[in-house]
Amino acid sequence: MMSNEIIRRNEELELQYAKAIDTIARLENRVQRLEEENAKLRKQVNTLMRALEIASQIKDYNAQTKHLESVLEKLKEKYGER
Repeated sequence: MMSNEIIRRNEELELQYAKAIDTIARLENRVQRLEEENAKLRKQVNTLMRALEIASQIKDYNAQTKHLESVLEKLKEKYGER
């Protein structure tokens, strides 16, 4: 290889490396956002599961419905409606 070819190839590799580093940084940010969203969703699932456990112990259908509606309303207030 001539020195000009080596220099050109080196520049190409540096550009590829910079793009790869940028891609990795964007993916790391995306993973972090997804982990945060996952944690929030797990909390919501846990709350809903507990609400269902409580509702299953309530004998009166209307009281069950009122309890579950109350839990859903509080979740909407806390996390926003989707």
